[in-house]
Amino acid sequence: MTTERQIDASWTPLALAALERACARHGGWESWRKLWRVSLRVATLSGSLPTLKGLGRSFPAPGRVEIFPHEQKTVFHEFPDAQHVSVFERGSVRLDAAADRRVVEESVRHRQVFRGVSRLRRWSPLDAVYFFGYALWHYHSLPFTLAPGRLFGHRRVTLGGIGRCDVLKMQLPPDHPTHSRVQTFYFDESGLLVRHDYVAEIIGGWARGAHYWQDYQIVSGIPVAMRRRVVARLGSTPLPVNVLHATLTDVRVDVD
Repeated sequence: MTTERQIDASWTPLALAALERACARHGGWESWRKLWRVSLRVATLSGSLPTLKGLGRSFPAPGRVEIFPHEQKTVFHEFPDAQHVSVFERGSVRLDAAADRRVVEESVRHRQVFRGVSRLRRWSPLDAVYFFGYALWHYHSLPFTLAPGRLFGHRRVTLGGIGRCDVLKMQLPPDHPTHSRVQTFYFDESGLLVRHDYVAEIIGGWARGAHYWQDYQIVSGIPVAMRRRVVARLGSTPLPVNVLHATLTDVRVDVD
């Protein structure tokens, strides 16, 4: 095994083999080490979650985005308008003037503002930058950033329309800005990530999603899911409730 990261003692040989297969399928450790930036455009965004939180009212849909996986950083260009650039970086968010990158507004450790009844509020642009920023960073760093996590269980299941999958239930490291510490990852027989279960804690403990990674395209040797569909779930059972649907376009991968 060559995960190149310290492995928690909870990992079993079968689970490590599943992780290695996943890392190889997603471009391999050499590509991950060299990866500098993923740039893309969010072509469409819909669903009950963004609508509930103010999409088109208190914040716009993201457009052109740059993700820097090794820096835990996501940059949203012309967001929330053409005069600004918004940045998520290691759990903090800020709004910069596009002309000179002067900081206009900043919130350090922004997760702390989603406490108690404040979770119920409609999102501000900085709230949206936090949610979409950490989400896009996390998605585009997988599966390589799973290596230091604590494994709660590994099993094999058959998913309808997908086939046999390796399922890894994990507790992610505390320095991961993400939906929730405990998440479950489904990899098909080739190692491709096809489903991802989590709780969107900044929304509430009830916000349990099954996130399907679909329509992969190979970009510079790295598979990128161009369509993302999140549905509600009860336990591990997906429900016919469309929480979020996004399509991506104009994806580019740059290396050092």
